Amino acid sequence: MNRKLLVCALSLFATNAFALQPQRGYRGFLEWSNHVGDREYFGLEKKSTFFTGGSTSHGFQFNENLFVGGGLSIEKQTDDYSNNWIIPIFAEVRTDQKFGIFTPFADLRLGFSATDGGGLFVSPSIGYRFNWGRKMGINVGIGLTVKGSRSELYESNWEGDTYYFKYIGDTDHYNAMFNFRIGIDF
Repeated sequence: MNRKLLVCALSLFATNAFALQPQRGYRGFLEWSNHVGDREYFGLEKKSTFFTGGSTSHGFQFNENLFVGGGLSIEKQTDDYSNNWIIPIFAEVRTDQKFGIFTPFADLRLGFSATDGGGLFVSPSIGYRFNWGRKMGINVGIGLTVKGSRSELYESNWEGDTYYFKYIGDTDHYNAMFNFRIGIDF
C-alpha cells in the first residue's frame, strides 16, 4: 500500500515538472471543501463536527503570483442529528509561487458567514498546485478557518411558582476548525 502511495505521489510531481504559472486575466476555482473542529451545543458541551461541501471563487490574476477575487462556499454538517450549515461570502487573495518544479500557494479568505446569526469568516490556507494542461491546475490545500456566529443569551429563574426565561442580549461565538480543500483552477 505504501509503495502505491509513493508511486502516485512521484507521478504527480513528475507531471508537474513543466508547471506553468497562472497568466494575467480571469481565473476561477471550483473546490470540494471540508472542515473538522469542535462545536459548542447550547453552552453545555463540545462535540467534534465535520462539514463538507463546495466552494467557488472568481477574480483577476494580476501577474503570475497574485490573484484577487471573491467567492461563496456552501457546506453542511454531516452528523445525522444536525442541520448546521456554513455559508460564507468572502474576498480572496492568493499567491502562487514557483521554486524549480515546486509550485506552492497560500491564500486568505476573509468575509461574512451568512448562517448562525452572521459573523466574521477568516480562512488562511497553504497548499500545492499541480499543473493540469495549459491553463488548468489541481490544487490541494490545508488551513484553519475561524467562523463567527451570534446567538441570543437568556437567563432562567424561578419567581414564586413560575419558571421564566429573561432575554439578556446577544453573544458572539467563534469556532476554529481545520480545513482541507481540493479542486481545480481554470
